[in-house]
Amino acid sequence: MIHHATSDLFARYPDSDARAAVATHRVADVTVAGTVTDRPSFFVGHKTHALHETFDIITPGGMALRIVDNVSLAPAIGVHPGDAVVVAGQLIPTSGEPIVHDTHHCPGPGWHRGGWIEWHGVRYQGLWRGPHCMPGSGGQ
Repeated sequence: MIHHATSDLFARYPDSDARAAVATHRVADVTVAGTVTDRPSFFVGHKTHALHETFDIITPGGMALRIVDNVSLAPAIGVHPGDAVVVAGQLIPTSGEPIVHDTHHCPGPGWHRGGWIEWHGVRYQGLWRGPHCMPGSGGQ
């Protein structure tokens, strides 16, 4: 049952938009599913001075992405290697592994579309509504 649910998740959120953004070297809003490949680590952003969580995922098509989540705006997520996640945020193509950030609610007008991380069927996108928000609420 879990394998079937994961397959459905991967089919619903393919990496095609992320691949297109990387191929054309452009920043893009993406939603993509993948498997966590490492444990989260934490750092303080040099521009925001906010605490961030970072972990890597690999899509079923083999695309590696670095996920960067501002945990001052959204909760840290206790992912483990092997977990399936869906990430919505802004993809930044880099010379190495592409980065997906802004994986939290939009903190104000003119910032960004707003994003989220879904893990074990729960969508995490902001602290202002508690530890998680209902699927389909905002950020899309």
